[in-house]
Amino acid sequence: MAVTRGFNTASDVLSRTTDGTDLNKIWSDFISTIALVNKQRTAIGSLFTFDTTLAVDYVGQGSGLAEFEDASEFGAPKASRAGLEPLPMGFPLKWYDLAIRYTEAFLRDASTEQVMAQHNAALEANDRLIFNATLRALMTKTTIATRRTNESGASIYALWDGEADAKPPVFAGQTFNAGHTHYLTSQSAQVDGADLRDLIRHITHHGYGTLPGEKIVILVHPNQGEAIRALRVATGSPFDFIPSDQAPAYLTTEQIVGDLPPAELNGLPIIGSFGGALIAENYYAVDGYVIAAAVAGQGSARNALAFRSHIRPEYQGLRVIPGTNNRYPLVESTYAQGFGVGVRNRGAAAVMQITTSATYANPTL
Repeated sequence: MAVTRGFNTASDVLSRTTDGTDLNKIWSDFISTIALVNKQRTAIGSLFTFDTTLAVDYVGQGSGLAEFEDASEFGAPKASRAGLEPLPMGFPLKWYDLAIRYTEAFLRDASTEQVMAQHNAALEANDRLIFNATLRALMTKTTIATRRTNESGASIYALWDGEADAKPPVFAGQTFNAGHTHYLTSQSAQVDGADLRDLIRHITHHGYGTLPGEKIVILVHPNQGEAIRALRVATGSPFDFIPSDQAPAYLTTEQIVGDLPPAELNGLPIIGSFGGALIAENYYAVDGYVIAAAVAGQGSARNALAFRSHIRPEYQGLRVIPGTNNRYPLVESTYAQGFGVGVRNRGAAAVMQITTSATYANPTL
């Protein structure tokens, strides 16, 4: 799709009547809304990530187990520490910008609504930028040969990717072979209950989504959401789909035992639950793929991803930079954003492609 570029000129104005709003008041409103956007970020981006300014962090990829030993009358106990296997996880950082240019004639004659429409379009573009970067970090399977590195030379890992060095640590007596992968395929044309169960198990058997307060969220496109809504134990599914407490009214002869799932989780709309996991539906999710991720709380270090910002606070988050016209900062104002999203905990999420193929193919994002 072609992107319209250039200056907004007087001929672009749909109506030349003004509402008398001071342009500098609008500029102040821009600054206020930018601050709010940076605080809230997108629901997916904030739930699935941990904030950091580090280019590389050493992260234990699982839950180690310490062991007691028999005490003796004279012996001193041996030192013990949890058997975590820290892995240097590299996180990317990339800069983006968007210029919205106005002539003074446009700003003189445009209404507040017209000016704010441009600003709101920039905010929506920022939301989509973060959302797509989050999906790309989760859904892109790499190999040892195709792994990127950041400016510090640290490898930017995918989830457990099936490579020779993809060997998760022991958890709860379970051992895992090298070549472990969290990029799965359904090997059928439609998602079913066994697929969702397998995604959940791929996360919980590493210890994620199992602690008090942690949840597993399954993100789907509405095309997969439609099939998930029909899942019932009576028709062979391991669990029933239970609609959230804000779902449309429906008729049923079945009785729900337990609480209804919530309508949202930290701002993320929830359509229902399946086997303890919450189901979120979004048209921006990739059709034909299902993502499951353990959510340990907004900004938790146990979340699957890291959201990297610049180390200097004044360069963090979405910024609106005034143009060169001191009287009207809106003239040639520029939106700038610098961030990167990378995998932090390789076992805290899993992705399934809905396909008859046995080989996972990265989506186009």
